[in-house]
Amino acid sequence: MYAATRSLVFLGLAAFSSVASAQSIGFGQELQNNDQTNHWVVWIDGENACPGQKVLGVLTKTACGQPFNLGEVEYTFSGCSGDSGPPTLLLDSAGLQVGGCKANENNKIHCHGDDHDIIKHGTCTVVNGS
Repeated sequence: MYAATRSLVFLGLAAFSSVASAQSIGFGQELQNNDQTNHWVVWIDGENACPGQKVLGVLTKTACGQPFNLGEVEYTFSGCSGDSGPPTLLLDSAGLQVGGCKANENNKIHCHGDDHDIIKHGTCTVVNGS
């Protein structure tokens, strides 16, 4: 029984690793023109953050618990400390952990046109089967 269980675990891991891909999601803050308030924003890291960002709630509220879509996938931040602490976990729409997040040194991303500059607070690394 032990050998059979170990074989099934190995097959499951092999199947998962063969379709798994890594993606990074950037998160930060940006002043919004409609209410002149800083909001949490997210984007696919490595692609244009502006335009291309998804706007979440105001920065004075936690980013955790706010669902957002990037492409066809819905994510939710989790593991925030306090009202404005950065997220440490990334969950899928079923509430399962699909990634981890880390804060950085608040790098500025220069936007053009009508977009305000973004201050990048960190990156989440996603590992999923899509």
